[in-house]
Amino acid sequence: MDTENIADIFDKIYETDALIVKPAGALEIARCQRDLHDIGVPALPAEYIEFLKIANGVAWNGFEFFGTYQVTVKKSGYTLTDIVSFNDKRHEAKMGLKQMLVLGRFDDDIYVYNAENSKYQSLDSLTLSEIDTFDTFEELFISNVTAYIDYDDDDLPPDDEDASKDEGE
Repeated sequence: MDTENIADIFDKIYETDALIVKPAGALEIARCQRDLHDIGVPALPAEYIEFLKIANGVAWNGFEFFGTYQVTVKKSGYTLTDIVSFNDKRHEAKMGLKQMLVLGRFDDDIYVYNAENSKYQSLDSLTLSEIDTFDTFEELFISNVTAYIDYDDDDLPPDDEDASKDEGE
């Protein structure tokens, strides 16, 4: 995983009230792996572990990617749940996610790691129907989050000359 791509996104969302939790340590990740095993869901994939070493959870603009522990923002009262608690609730509700680990969510979508095929997927949270599949966590994260980032004009590619002309010209 190219952690610089993820860090670039964090740079863009940092000033927009994003919650980016400090990186997870080895002990936090090991505890999380043990707890996931105990509730009977797949272990954290290596790429998500790398993500947790950059940010132990992220919440921004409706996106949530879970970390190893729950975080509550005192000022707003917002709580970002942890990956074990979220998966435990889904597992207890028998939501049909046996070989899947829920990593995050946005609106009516959930983001999962499918241990059967080693793919990352976005699913409809109600029907569990597949919306999209990705080979890597980085692809899932970048594809979904960057669609909602407001770029400065300097970040956008130059306009096509024909597209910038008035219709009457």
